[in-house]
Amino acid sequence: MLQNGALMRIYIAESTKINEKPASRFLPEYFMKHGLTGCTVYRGMSGFGHENKIRTVDVLQFSLDLPVIIDVIDTKEKIMAVLPEVETMIEDGLVTVQDVQMIQKVPK
Repeated sequence: MLQNGALMRIYIAESTKINEKPASRFLPEYFMKHGLTGCTVYRGMSGFGHENKIRTVDVLQFSLDLPVIIDVIDTKEKIMAVLPEVETMIEDGLVTVQDVQMIQKVPK
């Protein structure tokens, strides 16, 4: 059965830190502590941001600061409740929120 929800997508660099911890480790722990349903961290193979510098795993242009995307999907109310604090934590990156339709399957 379809259910309304929201997707928060966070675009950051691999080197991004929050409270001296890599953001890619800090944020999933933060979302779990705040009772969100799930979070997935993706490490990109290539990309660029506002600085217009390509970051890639290509041997000829190897970068140690690859792009990272963090997805969090839950009810719109839960996403909007954590958004203000996430906004203050992400000093250099992009945060998007969009409406989604969810079909949540939970093992019995």
